[in-house]
Amino acid sequence: MKTVYRYYTPFRPPMPGAVPRDGLDRVACYDTRQNVGNGVCAYGYAEYTRPLTDQEISDYELAPSRNNPLIYD
Repeated sequence: MKTVYRYYTPFRPPMPGAVPRDGLDRVACYDTRQNVGNGVCAYGYAEYTRPLTDQEISDYELAPSRNNPLIYD
């Protein structure tokens, strides 16, 4: 099993420089900005092998998934 933490990118697509690199596991971009719940619309998301700090979330303007942590088989 694999545990990851998902953070949505509401203001820009998740590309290099738009998300932290440390612990980055996977990035997904949507074709268009999508409603991901909790009143958040996002261009995509980044998943990490660790929870991001409050400072990283603020610096990169990310929105944590309400389902963190996610566990994949």
